[in-house]
Amino acid sequence: MNILTNKFKFVFGLISAFLIIFNPPCFAFTAVNDDDYDSLIVKTKRASRLMYKYTGHGYKKIKDSTYLIPLSKNDTAKTKEQKIAALRQSGIFDLVEPDYKLVLDQEETERIYTQIVRHAENDNNLTDAGDIISFDLPKEVTPNDKDFAAQYYLKEVNAPQAWGITVGSALLVGVLDTGVDVNHPDLNGKVSSGTDTNDVDLNDSIGHGTEVSGIIAANTNNHQGIAGVSWNTKVLSLKITDDLGQARVSNVVSALDQAYQKGARIVHISLSTNQFSQTLKDAIKQAHDRGILIISTAGNSGIEELRYPAAFDGVIGVGAVDETKQKEFYSTTGEHVSLVAPGTSIYTTSINFTYDKVTGTSFAAPQVSGAAALVWSIAPKLTNDEVRNILSSSADDLGVPGKDQQYGYGLLNIEKAVEMAKAFK
Repeated sequence: MNILTNKFKFVFGLISAFLIIFNPPCFAFTAVNDDDYDSLIVKTKRASRLMYKYTGHGYKKIKDSTYLIPLSKNDTAKTKEQKIAALRQSGIFDLVEPDYKLVLDQEETERIYTQIVRHAENDNNLTDAGDIISFDLPKEVTPNDKDFAAQYYLKEVNAPQAWGITVGSALLVGVLDTGVDVNHPDLNGKVSSGTDTNDVDLNDSIGHGTEVSGIIAANTNNHQGIAGVSWNTKVLSLKITDDLGQARVSNVVSALDQAYQKGARIVHISLSTNQFSQTLKDAIKQAHDRGILIISTAGNSGIEELRYPAAFDGVIGVGAVDETKQKEFYSTTGEHVSLVAPGTSIYTTSINFTYDKVTGTSFAAPQVSGAAALVWSIAPKLTNDEVRNILSSSADDLGVPGKDQQYGYGLLNIEKAVEMAKAFK
């Protein structure tokens, strides 16, 4: 044990002089560089108790046996590689890798209006969202939300036809993002918050998480705003970014644990990276093995490349198409694309009681998360893999026959998916 202790002291003494946390500027919509990280993730072998002793030096515990080691702001790509090599050669760790950055897969945002939207309780004509399943539903449902006509994408994926079968249950969807504006009238009463994973305010100052959440589960049939894909679904907001929109692998890992602990059945991640991370892969696998369905963006690089976490086993990776069902120029292609959905000019909730038109695979993927919630509302005993298979099998094939790298299994068809789920009730 003394030898091991001395080895720990040597290795971490070597790095401790450089333990100054650095937060570089966030380029949220650019590619991730190989050296674009400011911390290392390490997984200990037998030395977890020793590692605990050294957390006072700035080492942060992410989960059991996994820690975050900050690097110096003066580190270059070369010195980062040298430190990684030294830690790997120490023999103390099972894993040493960079804490890579994930980027928001958003192309552009168009603010539609900025006037204050009235809260539901101030309008006697508004329908309580909790009562929306108390009436008999026709084959196709057109909700009374004032801006529903602006949501062309819901018709493209046959959401109104699906609502004639189900409008969802109170299933919990974990949204790993920039936070959510819990005071927005179209999200009021829908959102609970997890513990912050990035030491910043839990509220959404950017808008991305609020936009994503509105697509999934906005209050619907309430005479205002928009309709969500799954009317009764609840959102667990897990803020993984700072106020510049910057997230790291370590933030995702912590949030996945929280999502499980709080009972989320679906986890939605509208961020991605082109850097493979074993730590992220292990965390995604653990969440999948716990029964969680993970849905993520295919990415906005516009080229053929793998994006993570979409490329990991069991994850539904979602690309974007336009109104003519053609792949959008920005939508990343590759084996990780499972499905596509409309991704351009998506009208949804935003911060400060506003609504935006937003573009990117970030806003195609939430349609799939809402669809998964509707499928589970029909057949709650389905496994996460069974829900994933239903969504894939029910998609409208696009491009070359069968699964391909541009469209995956095809365009999301929510009506077909919920019809298929009825066989598993």
